[in-house]
Amino acid sequence: MNHKLKLSNYFYILILSFFTLIEEAKSFPNSFHSEYHLYQKQNFLGNVIVNFKKENNEYEIKALTKAQGIMKILGDSEIISKGKINLKGFSPQKFKLKNKKKPKKNILAIFNLKEKKIQINYKQQISSYLLKNNHLDILSYLYQFNFESLDKKKYNFNIVDGKRSRTYVYKKIRQEFIKTGIGNLEADVYEGEIIEKDNSKHLLWILRKPYRIPLQIEIKTKIGININQVLVETNLF
Repeated sequence: MNHKLKLSNYFYILILSFFTLIEEAKSFPNSFHSEYHLYQKQNFLGNVIVNFKKENNEYEIKALTKAQGIMKILGDSEIISKGKINLKGFSPQKFKLKNKKKPKKNILAIFNLKEKKIQINYKQQISSYLLKNNHLDILSYLYQFNFESLDKKKYNFNIVDGKRSRTYVYKKIRQEFIKTGIGNLEADVYEGEIIEKDNSKHLLWILRKPYRIPLQIEIKTKIGININQVLVETNLF
């Protein structure tokens, strides 16, 4: 009897663990649309329009940035990430960065799973990097939090963020409600740093539920100004 009881408890734990995994690794819907506004303090500097779609186990994310004010120095841009998706998250196969103002600065990265390498084409020069486990790009990693445990205090991501591949490290510093264009939402706040880059600390607010998506990003741009990117619209919920 005790043996049967122990066996029953074992299966109960397995079932409970399975449903806990499903809860933590919540998959995205087949498509969604989000829009963010860019600010330097109170100055409006443009918007970012994100569109996501998936079919079977393939995904595509597009993020179009329309610049205003001082951000026009950088011009409009579009980032595209394509690849595979499953309960563990994203596995990019192709990453594109389109510079609308200076097309010569366009970037194309190919993730070659068979050869375990990433090839980045920039200005007709190709750089190669070792393709590591769970390698992501600057767009897909922002949504990878949805597939990670909610209780983790620290995250390490290998990320193609343009013409390079670098390591991003995030640690949770607090939990709070923040004001967005669709109301006050509860977020985990992470302090991020790019290991191979000086003065790269930034903040990232990730929604706790129903989907772990970015609500706000505070980062310094390459023209030396701090930018806040804040969610103003989404059809995710």
